[in-house]
Amino acid sequence: MADYSEKQLLIMDTALRLFADKGYDKTSIRDIAHEAEVNVAMVSYYFGSKEKLLEALFAKHFAFITGKLESIIYEKESTAFEKVEKIIDVFIDTLYSKQQFNRLMTREASVIQGGPLFDMILEMKTKNRKLVEKAVKSGQRMGVFRKDVNVFFLSSVLIGSVNQMLANSRYEACNAKLDGAGLESFQKQKIEILRIHLKQMFIAYLTHHDLAKD
Repeated sequence: MADYSEKQLLIMDTALRLFADKGYDKTSIRDIAHEAEVNVAMVSYYFGSKEKLLEALFAKHFAFITGKLESIIYEKESTAFEKVEKIIDVFIDTLYSKQQFNRLMTREASVIQGGPLFDMILEMKTKNRKLVEKAVKSGQRMGVFRKDVNVFFLSSVLIGSVNQMLANSRYEACNAKLDGAGLESFQKQKIEILRIHLKQMFIAYLTHHDLAKD
């Protein structure tokens, strides 16, 4: 992960908040500079352009997840089951704790058609998927996981389930007139329930015989 100065991190955090709240297209470098209380030239000096700033945000986020996954995959103490559970924890905790980036990612990734950012997202998603595949293949070599596991399916179910829960919980909390600490507590309760169910479901999928082949 790249080392960023305190000023760079301030600009990135400000840009992330504005991109998530207003949208990338509706946010200007001038908006970011104003909110971060720096001059426009400083933003340009550090990142070059709004596009490069967005790329830096994506690279920082993916590097964080990749580092977490690598530490799990290459550790010696955990069993194959424990590694899968830890991987689930990484994705759940990251999606929950970085909801601003998650909103930005969901919005922008759906409209980007090509270019450097598209290529970077594809490369990093592929790298992280391969790390998850390593954990699954390790369990397969040990004979504890079934052979016909679809890792892309697992990742889609995991991320989709957390995103859906977070979206629904915001509406449910609004209906219950919860905000601040009440909203945070409500979401945490939902997250912990989902965490348990996803781990049970994934372990069942990884270990149970495929009934569709009978």
